[in-house]
This record gives sequence, structure tokens and C-alpha cells, in this order.
Amino acid sequence: MNETAKFTDTIAQTADKIAELLKGGVEATSWDIKLKLHLSSSALYLALGWLAAQGKINMYPQDLNFKIKLVSGQ
Repeated sequence: MNETAKFTDTIAQTADKIAELLKGGVEATSWDIKLKLHLSSSALYLALGWLAAQGKINMYPQDLNFKIKLVSGQ
């Protein structure tokens, strides 16, 4: 597997972990997700972008963070 494919795979896996964390209607801040999953800021925001591009999460700003919630039915 080439480096690009590995990197893309890592982003997808991180996105899956975030989605799992948010199941059941849980809402979390980007900071909470970062700490709970021990993610770098880059990994966090790449994975959130991945989920947002697929329409799987809603995000809205809250102070210096973002509130994140799975879209209903995800």
C-alpha cells in the first residue's frame, strides 16, 4: 500500500472512531474529542472534514471550539 493510501486509510479510521464516540445522540466539543481519542489537531480536523463532507455530522462554533453531533440516522 502506498503512503497516500495509508494516510487516507488513517483518516477514515479516525473518522470512524469519532462517529462511534458520538453514537446515541452524544454531542461533544472538538476539544473533548481530541482529548478522548488522543488525536493531534491535524488528525482531528482532517477526520471531522471527512465526516462533514459525507454529511455525517453537524458542526457549529462554540467559543474557541466546535460542537459536533452525528446527523440523525447515522
